[in-house]
Amino acid sequence: MVHAICTSVFAIVLAVAAFAQSPPVYDTPDLRGKLYKTIFVQGAGTLAAADLAAAPESVRARLQRVLDRRVAFTSRLQPGASDLHAVAVEAKKRRLEAGIVVLIDAPEIQQLAADYAQAAKVLYEWEGKPDGPLAEASDAEDFLKRQPSTPLAPYLYVLIAARQRAAFETMKPDADKASMTAAAKKYRTFLQRARSAEDSIFRLLADDMDRQPYIYVKSEHHPRDFDPDT
Repeated sequence: MVHAICTSVFAIVLAVAAFAQSPPVYDTPDLRGKLYKTIFVQGAGTLAAADLAAAPESVRARLQRVLDRRVAFTSRLQPGASDLHAVAVEAKKRRLEAGIVVLIDAPEIQQLAADYAQAAKVLYEWEGKPDGPLAEASDAEDFLKRQPSTPLAPYLYVLIAARQRAAFETMKPDADKASMTAAAKKYRTFLQRARSAEDSIFRLLADDMDRQPYIYVKSEHHPRDFDPDT
């Protein structure tokens, strides 16, 4: 009897372990990181018209709107940088502004995006450390707490998840277990909020980022399934 119980428990443990190690199942097309790069990185490897031909018809029109809005985007931020660091920060702020405008079709979204980007905390360089992305994530969370009904919310969910993941990737389990656990939890929480947004583009974006092996620095761990005790 005891042997049978032990065998059953062992089988359950093995099943749980196998489930934890199994690859995630997505119900969205694999965009190979191109949508994520379009919004958060820009430059090489972003979404192009040729990619839409291979995309399922169910998402093609929505992705086309992203491309159309990206082409039409004009920043409303006023240039004022006086040194290289400030110029780099301004460029990052315009990337935030563009990401919002490209994704969200709402009244006055251009001005809302410019206002948010202008006031947002953006650091010149993260230097391979977690403090920078965590500070930017915290700033976005504070904005959401002040304005929980903002039209920017779905975008900010993905932004926060991305910054938490970037911070996570700079950490090591032997030295930063608690911090990694906290970052992984926030990553999963805000990514799930993005996936639950009414506009399907945010689920596409969330899954596209989640599929990537890393987004800032190579890491042996992924916050999607990080378990500090394994």
